[in-house]
Amino acid sequence: MQQAAAKQDAARVYNAGLNLLARREHSSKELKQKLGRRFADALVDEACAGLEHNGLLSDERFAEAVIHSRTAKGYGPRHIAQELSQKGVAKEVIKEFLDERDAHWVGHARDAALKKLRTTSRLAEAFRDLQNDAASAEEVREHQQQMTLARQKLSAFLGRRGFSSEMVRAALAEEFSSS
Repeated sequence: MQQAAAKQDAARVYNAGLNLLARREHSSKELKQKLGRRFADALVDEACAGLEHNGLLSDERFAEAVIHSRTAKGYGPRHIAQELSQKGVAKEVIKEFLDERDAHWVGHARDAALKKLRTTSRLAEAFRDLQNDAASAEEVREHQQQMTLARQKLSAFLGRRGFSSEMVRAALAEEFSSS
């Protein structure tokens, strides 16, 4: 009788984990924390081990999903690595799936900068060419100051998004070489 109840409890925890994984990928740590709020630790560990054994719970698959999602949202490798680390993904797994030296990060930084320019009119105005050919030296100097300030703001934005200073420099030089 007691053994049947224990099996039933284990099945409930397993199914609860399955329901969470049906909604989205979770790291092992995340799933254990969520299940641990409702169930005993021993049952949670057993259920997570079963889910991993059956290929339903995978930190590698979770890391890939997060990297894909955050890259699409304009985040850089440092931000993504920190998020994965906070969610309990091992450093080895992060290094395996996230290569900061990959050249495509500069393109992602450039895309994030362009999106920021499209959505922030004051920044975009600073990068527009000076329309008046007969502009005074004072107007030219002020325009250059505005461009410098806009580049600094864009660089800070990209840095907060998790792009390294080298990536930011390359992305801005590539896109805004006239400045």
